[in-house]
Amino acid sequence: YWFLFERKNLLYSKSILLTSHGEKQAIKKTFVNTSGINKKIVRYGITKPKLNRNIVLKKFFAKFPILKNREFYLFLGRFHEKKGCDIIIESVKKIENNFKSIILFVGPMTKNIYEIKIMNLIQKYKLQKKIILSDMILDDIKWGAIQASKAMVLASHGENFGISLVESLCFGKPVLTTNKVNISDKILNFNAGYIAKDKVNSFSKILIKFERLGKNKLKKLSVNAYNCFKNNFDLSSTKNSLGSFLKRKAF
Repeated sequence: YWFLFERKNLLYSKSILLTSHGEKQAIKKTFVNTSGINKKIVRYGITKPKLNRNIVLKKFFAKFPILKNREFYLFLGRFHEKKGCDIIIESVKKIENNFKSIILFVGPMTKNIYEIKIMNLIQKYKLQKKIILSDMILDDIKWGAIQASKAMVLASHGENFGISLVESLCFGKPVLTTNKVNISDKILNFNAGYIAKDKVNSFSKILIKFERLGKNKLKKLSVNAYNCFKNNFDLSSTKNSLGSFLKRKAF
């Protein structure tokens, strides 16, 4: 299909639109030749929601009372092998004696093979007091989870973008993720979190490094996280946005 139709479609298009420099580089490593195809990176992300902080926190802690007055890291996403949840669990086990926080995993629970695998890992390592698995949460409860969390974690093996990371950044929450996430360069440039390889040894190091941060350094990372969002992923800005691009290219 690519050789007969799709490559010609893209060659004749004004441009294909990409969400990050990482995605642009990744295209060069696919099985097809994309040379000669115009490529344009446009701003992608979210518009920061307007919320009542007290209300969303109250709803979140009503659902998760065990996390009140506790420090925790948040994972938001699918329970899929690609997301590297097992890496996070193995990392917690590796640094267990020095890890005082909790990890809250949140995502649609479908009882798939990978979901069962990570549940078995938690039981095997007896980490039930340090790791909580929850079904998907939405709206105010989700935003409450982000605002109550210490940081967002995502040990992904491959991510075109990582929208949950951006949702975290928009509320000044740092992110701990891997170099397989295509926006990791932006996070590094703004010092908005820590980047590891998608391996247990590497991810456990950034987890314990973040765990040991003092209040002043955490506060600085929080400011950096919000600045990273405003400068790169805020859709309320017209800078390099899809809308401004389409206006320039309109007939």
